[in-house]
Amino acid sequence: MWKEETAHREDKTSNPQLKAAKMKGVTIMAHITIETGSPTLCMNTSIHVVSSDSGETSGGTLYLLHGAGDNASTWQRLTTIEMYAAQYGCTVIMPEASRSYYTDMEYGLNYFHYITKELPEICERLLRLNSDPAKTYVAGLSMGGYGALKCGLTYPEQYSKVVSLSGVTNIQARLRDPHMPEGMIKEMKAVFGERLQVKADQDIYALSARLLEQGGTLPKILSCCGDHDPFVEMNREYTEYMQGTAFDFRYVETPGTHEWRFWEQHLKTMFDFLYNDNTIVE
Repeated sequence: MWKEETAHREDKTSNPQLKAAKMKGVTIMAHITIETGSPTLCMNTSIHVVSSDSGETSGGTLYLLHGAGDNASTWQRLTTIEMYAAQYGCTVIMPEASRSYYTDMEYGLNYFHYITKELPEICERLLRLNSDPAKTYVAGLSMGGYGALKCGLTYPEQYSKVVSLSGVTNIQARLRDPHMPEGMIKEMKAVFGERLQVKADQDIYALSARLLEQGGTLPKILSCCGDHDPFVEMNREYTEYMQGTAFDFRYVETPGTHEWRFWEQHLKTMFDFLYNDNTIVE
């Protein structure tokens, strides 16, 4: 059985210095850890949240997805995400997704349904979220970049902007990588099936084309990648495809590889895009 939902908020209000900071207009942030039972996943799972201690939600909600080697806590531990959340008044939701590729797995758990449907319901119930779709965003790195693109392209009515940092934009090419370790091949078969065949609803190109055919609202998309990242060629190819369409698609490529210094650098790029609609890198 799952445990009842519990949320742990770091209590900062008893600190007189922080009380004084609040009086001076300084934004005090709370880091909340939610341990909850998920009916979709049939197990307990973790959600990390960074939000204003005052309950300020004018900056909307950002769902921030981790990469394949990370977990729900990694963004908070290895970047200055809290500083940006404070600056822009947003709530950042960082869920746990294991190595699922944010997919309803062939031999495993339904992580895509959890991330796009159950997670927002949990967070809206427990937190005072701004659920306005115009102020709801999804972003991620590497595996999480793929997940963010898939979320935004599948449910454009839920997310107005999408950011992929060093994302896997061509999942079929990724599965055909001749250098993929045997252990990872087994993982990928659990996600995508024994034949490693990608379905249309798992393919970023197919999802993009479907939205264009439907002619509805299109999310704005930013993709950032380092010039020495192993995924840079697929990001360039996807950019070439997208920039010839009706999508508002931006691409930023700067020196860097597949590591946290690059992703930390482009948190500023990401928030400039989300809140200022700017993608000029200084």
